[in-house]
Amino acid sequence: MKKIIQRISVWGDSVTKSVVFDEVKGRYETLKISVAAQCAKIFNMDIDNNSRFGATVTKGHKSLTRALERGVECDAIILEYGGNDCDYNWNEVALDPDAPHVPNTPLDAFRQTYLHMIDAVRKKGIQPVLLSLPPLDADRYFKWITRTGISRENILRFLGDIGHIYRHQERYSNAVTNIAMEQKCSYIDVRGAFLAAPNLGAQMCLDGIHPNDRGYRTMREAFVAYMKAREVE
Repeated sequence: MKKIIQRISVWGDSVTKSVVFDEVKGRYETLKISVAAQCAKIFNMDIDNNSRFGATVTKGHKSLTRALERGVECDAIILEYGGNDCDYNWNEVALDPDAPHVPNTPLDAFRQTYLHMIDAVRKKGIQPVLLSLPPLDADRYFKWITRTGISRENILRFLGDIGHIYRHQERYSNAVTNIAMEQKCSYIDVRGAFLAAPNLGAQMCLDGIHPNDRGYRTMREAFVAYMKAREVE
């Protein structure tokens, strides 16, 4: 029997927190009404958003574990990590591009931690829902990480080509997709929704990694499509 979802707890990073970069103010801000709040209103649901700016799957796992131990009152938990996990310490890369640098969370550790989170959620009788990652704009992100004057030449030497930024991040999103399939988790293909749009750049902020207002509308539409599909299962 299909489980009715009326209470959702969201655990993720700045993307599920609905963070944007305000070019006029030159700083990060959250949308006045987050995607989670918009969806809660559309479906008359309770959505508790525990997303944190800069969160990795490791930090999320620790916070979620503590919350589950205290008791989380919800029907489903949405998990969205990977954007910070796949990132590098670009200052260190720029200083020594030939060194064996590793991401904030190596891919194998990322996958294993995700599996631990899914298992912990299910043991509490809660349904895990996984989100793929919005694609990034490699050219914008390359300009963003080198904006402070660190060596563009050395960063590019480490990468091989700018497009590697996109492919590297995509591996983490693909890992989430594969985990969802293997573990038979509910899954919202946010990445697919972005890629189906005619102009990816028009959906991204100046930093190349955060969706803008239009991009967050795409995320909202992906969630709405997921919920409507459940209604006719």
